[in-house]
Amino acid sequence: MLPGRACLLGLLVGLVFGLAQEVYRPQVELVRKDKKVVAWVSGEEGTLFYADYGDLFVGELRELTEARVQVGERAFFRNEESAVEEGLRPGERVEAAFNRDLEREGLPYLMRLRRAGEGRAERYLRLVLFDPKGVGVRLGEEVEARGPLAVVERGGREELFLSGGEARFLEGEGRLLLDPKPGEVWVAQGAVRVKGSRLRYLNDTGEAFLEGPLEVQREGEKPLKGRAGSLRYLLDEDRLWLLGGVELAQGGRVTKAERALLAEKEGYAYLYGGVESRDEKGFVRGERVRYALKTGEVVVLARVSGEFRE
Repeated sequence: MLPGRACLLGLLVGLVFGLAQEVYRPQVELVRKDKKVVAWVSGEEGTLFYADYGDLFVGELRELTEARVQVGERAFFRNEESAVEEGLRPGERVEAAFNRDLEREGLPYLMRLRRAGEGRAERYLRLVLFDPKGVGVRLGEEVEARGPLAVVERGGREELFLSGGEARFLEGEGRLLLDPKPGEVWVAQGAVRVKGSRLRYLNDTGEAFLEGPLEVQREGEKPLKGRAGSLRYLLDEDRLWLLGGVELAQGGRVTKAERALLAEKEGYAYLYGGVESRDEKGFVRGERVRYALKTGEVVVLARVSGEFRE
């Protein structure tokens, strides 16, 4: 990026404040109603906090090739680092974020291309956070997430992506090398930790999605291990759901359900949809079940049936 269009902080060096030796932790916030989503890096050696910005243009997608994009009457050049939403086809209404100061053959550089939403803006801001120890993300008051690479976008709509991969600033070329990929992304609520591959938070709706397959863990006297297809967190309601093929194994008992609402602060999960819980003594089924996270004990709240052996 050219001067005046980008800002680089904390590149491969720890940032330290004078006599107190306090580590500077760059962070970015997204605000929704009375709640916040905050992402930060540790500021230690190897971390990166980078910001670049551009302009936005909305119109009909007319051409999309590996090297060139035409939106309405405007054309842009693209490369392997241009972020293009999957499945775009000519004729769709799209939003192009571009850097007019970086040109090739008279065409400005395409930073990002996606389907246009309802919101309108003239400026685009992208913040890239990389931390080998994990970028920290706080969703509301009780949920945290961690992964190596975070990208926060503002303009049109506000989003946060957390994934594996890395980001490096190539000083000789004066540009950012951004390489997001599926990796280890953790979401935690209290003592419950869920590992997935990639998280996306949409500030317009207050929803976060963690892609699976997921691994679920909870340490304690009776450690819990489980799995699920995906995770959905609703910021406004402060509700965290495990979805699709939920299975929890604890103390010799295996419990399965279609979905589970985690309420770790209460010490429970609430399971819904074809719930079945089995141990060596038999099984119990129900449509709504309260699950004790510390012990694995279940209480059927709706449509109970079962079979037990002496």
